[in-house]
Amino acid sequence: MNSDAKQTVRRALLGTRSSPRRLGAAVGAGLFGVTGLFAFALHAVFDARSAVTLLLFVLLGALLAVGAAYRGSGLLVSSALVFGPVYGPLTFYTWLISTREAAPVAFVLSFDGHGAPALWAPIAVVLVVVSHALGALGRRTVNRFGNS
Repeated sequence: MNSDAKQTVRRALLGTRSSPRRLGAAVGAGLFGVTGLFAFALHAVFDARSAVTLLLFVLLGALLAVGAAYRGSGLLVSSALVFGPVYGPLTFYTWLISTREAAPVAFVLSFDGHGAPALWAPIAVVLVVVSHALGALGRRTVNRFGNS
């Protein structure tokens, strides 16, 4: 692999500057923690599962990934922003399932139940690819029309 190909792969994965990369990783980790704590609080206080609210966090992460890709961040930052709010509640509910005797089977787009991480993995990958592609395409379109 020549030097230009290595630079292209590096730019695609990591982005062009380091400050958006660090900010995106921090926001992704924050979304992981917030959604995990939110799922814990809902379960502890109300013994409820609010999949709709958690889905809104996932959509927020996807929108933040579009914005990060528009600003020149790489695919890894988009992944952190999408996988953070997806696997925050999944981590809590997986722990909760491990402490109970029985748990239901997960439905599509639910965070609770056996098999939920396996159901969410391809959905999150598609969200990462689509959000990163939309952000990069938007940046390219603005640059093309801005320069002419």
